[in-house]
Amino acid sequence: MHITNPPMPDTHPATTEEAQKLGLATLRAARQRRQLLIGGGVVAIIVAVIAGFMLLKPDPEVRVTTIKAQTTERVLAVTGRVKPRESIQVYPKAAGQIVRLTKDKGDLVQAGEELGQVDPARAKSALAQSTASLDAQRRILSQAERDLERARTLLERGSATVAGVESATLAVTKGREDLRRLEAARDETKLRLEEYTIVAPFSGRILNRPVDPGQVVDIRTALFSIAPTGAQEIESEVDEAYSMAIKLGQEARLAFAGLPTPAEGRVSYLAPEIQTSTGGRLMRLSFAAPNGATGDELPVGLSVDVNVVVDRTPNAITVPRQAIRDIATQPHVFVVRDGILVSQAIKFIDWPAQSVIVTSGLKIGDLVVLDQQAPAIGSKVKAQG
Repeated sequence: MHITNPPMPDTHPATTEEAQKLGLATLRAARQRRQLLIGGGVVAIIVAVIAGFMLLKPDPEVRVTTIKAQTTERVLAVTGRVKPRESIQVYPKAAGQIVRLTKDKGDLVQAGEELGQVDPARAKSALAQSTASLDAQRRILSQAERDLERARTLLERGSATVAGVESATLAVTKGREDLRRLEAARDETKLRLEEYTIVAPFSGRILNRPVDPGQVVDIRTALFSIAPTGAQEIESEVDEAYSMAIKLGQEARLAFAGLPTPAEGRVSYLAPEIQTSTGGRLMRLSFAAPNGATGDELPVGLSVDVNVVVDRTPNAITVPRQAIRDIATQPHVFVVRDGILVSQAIKFIDWPAQSVIVTSGLKIGDLVVLDQQAPAIGSKVKAQG
């Protein structure tokens, strides 16, 4: 019996295909390893470059001021204006229409000099009547005196009675009394006429003249405002927050608008109350005319920069206000210590000035940072200044 074996399957082609697939996978893996190695190398290079750059980059610079101890003035700066130390309003003594004004705003006047006149027609008429009455009474008295002399002569001759002489004497006495009364009335009328002429009460300068000729005025109408020459002062207001620091006699440095040289002054008056409408306290300062001023006075209303010296503190530590951070809540400054930026809390006297006196937190030699934009706390920095 002949047995035929079945044909064997051909496995060679399959083996070859698997080998090819395996080779491709190996190539891909090798390629990926090379890519990873290259990428890692690039990253390492970048990290090395950044690290080198960071090592070579200089520390940021900050502007600083070095704390020193020195005598410091606490000064209050305000603005004031020149005003007359005294001034009065001139009112008419008689009502009527103004017929003449001889002076105007800004004019200098002498004591007793005429400034103007109110229509004196009525006063002149009254004076004329009074004068006429006085003249008539003089004639009456003269006649009475002649009658008395005649009565006495007749009495000596026996042609008149004693009663007649007594009657003539009474007539003379009454005539003289009436004459004195009319003379007094005439003098009063003359004085009233003088009241229609407006005169300067003292020598000075006219600050204001609010009326014009032809205007009808009464005794309550202000005609002129006059101030004596040479007697001037400066008037200003101090905010109530600082008014308690101002004292009488404190010195002040003054800078007048338009004048090249400063002057010295002193606080001469402080109002006893605060103006509720402005929240300010009225202050006046006396001063001597500064160099460069022409004439014997400055223009009224001239503006003046006033710096009142409130106090002087020896060995004071000061810091610019701009260097203080969180000034209203937790005041502190940035300080450079051993090249490191640190925060330092401080206490200071709050005052409207560019620099303030520090009472605690800083010492002589500290380097206080002035820049508002500064690196983070703990950063290495380089101090400049």
